[in-house]
Amino acid sequence: MPDSSYIRIKPRYQLRGWRDVPYAILDRETFGMMRLTEEAFRTAQFCNGRFMAGSPVFMGVRQRHLEALEKAGILERLDEPLPLEPEQEYRYFDNCRVESVQWSITGRCNYRCRHCYMGAPHAVLPQPTTEECLDIVDQMSACGISRLTITGGEPLIRPDFLQIVDRIVERGMRIDVLMTNGSLLTEGLLDGLAARGCHPEICLSYDGTQGWHDWMRGIAGADDDFRRAMRLCRDRGFVTCVEMVLHAGNRHVLRETIAQLGELGTSSVKVLNLTCAGEAESISEYALTQDEFMEACLAYAPQYVEDGLPVPIISLGPLSVYEGRISLPVDRNGCSADCRKMAICGSGKRMLFLGPDGRILPCIPMSELDTMRDYFPRISSMSLKEALTSSTYLRFVTTTLEEFLEHNPRCAACAYRIPCGGGCRGIALRDNGGTDLLGVDEEMCRFFKGGFYERARALVSALQEPARRAWDARSS
Repeated sequence: MPDSSYIRIKPRYQLRGWRDVPYAILDRETFGMMRLTEEAFRTAQFCNGRFMAGSPVFMGVRQRHLEALEKAGILERLDEPLPLEPEQEYRYFDNCRVESVQWSITGRCNYRCRHCYMGAPHAVLPQPTTEECLDIVDQMSACGISRLTITGGEPLIRPDFLQIVDRIVERGMRIDVLMTNGSLLTEGLLDGLAARGCHPEICLSYDGTQGWHDWMRGIAGADDDFRRAMRLCRDRGFVTCVEMVLHAGNRHVLRETIAQLGELGTSSVKVLNLTCAGEAESISEYALTQDEFMEACLAYAPQYVEDGLPVPIISLGPLSVYEGRISLPVDRNGCSADCRKMAICGSGKRMLFLGPDGRILPCIPMSELDTMRDYFPRISSMSLKEALTSSTYLRFVTTTLEEFLEHNPRCAACAYRIPCGGGCRGIALRDNGGTDLLGVDEEMCRFFKGGFYERARALVSALQEPARRAWDARSS
């Protein structure tokens, strides 16, 4: 007897497509995406609450697609027919897909950070008007962008911040991360976000105990602001993450700092090296060389494990630790010739950076270079859809590793060309003065050829089991 239950895509899923990903299912709760073949997608379209599981439309290969979709938890069975919601129906966006946008909604800040790359202490970059911001949100929505990271300057300095959030929520998008110095976080602000169904991860910067945070931020009391913001987020149920810039002054407090961040309840920490760009040119004497930064990270890794993994997730230079599992991210660049067809700038392909001046860039580091700001388009002269259809931005982020190796014979001849994957375009551009988009990343060369790669791999192997045991003890 034929199955008489009606098959329907669950309400949390939407049928979507873009030029480079024409057939996909988007999870509007997590905003994760499942790519489908055209035939599997056609099967999914019949899962519209109008056809029974035993219908002839699901015969043959479509029966296998149906079983796969059901096993993935995407489908539900109903006793009565029930059509899809309008927002679940297939919508095609005639542009290339970007997973998320990191959007700087202001070039202004209430702090005077000594390492600010965009000159926010002097308001070098503008603050777009409310109307301009609302239009940008609409443009993002029209391109099928569903996830945002909001940053600045200091985004909470804007009196219309919640008005912008309202438009984001109205357009069905989600704020994944809110980057702030924490000084303007209040109970009312967090409650206002929660009331809108908005619970972004709050990303705060913290640059060390023993007064180093106040020193870097250029404001007395910044340390107190940070700790107050951390406690407020914890009390209101907002997850926090922290970025720490390491330099010659604070590297000796790295262990103490991570321990205190763990006590404050942060979920993750990212340790970065000081980049001498923008405001940081005036404190260049504090900059660590790449070798010094690597040495500091590798020296701290065993201490992190010994201390029982104070924070669950940490990005520590070449190493990453996620809930007791240690990895070397560069090893995920690929290990076969197949990856030659992949985009050289994977992060740029996934996430677009939109500056407060409307500049469309692959990443924040490129905003440090005047030449790059001149090279890439601005949203005032080119719509976001145009930028994601045909532009210097799109051409760059779709450049493949194969094209990069053809451009750089030195890299093509290197034994590490596959795991390196060309390194970081932002760093390469910074170090060659922004003259060559496909230049060599000398820092990555130093990492592989200077012995740090082998040392990091050995450290991962040595610490893997102790880290797992430490995580089990922490979780018990």
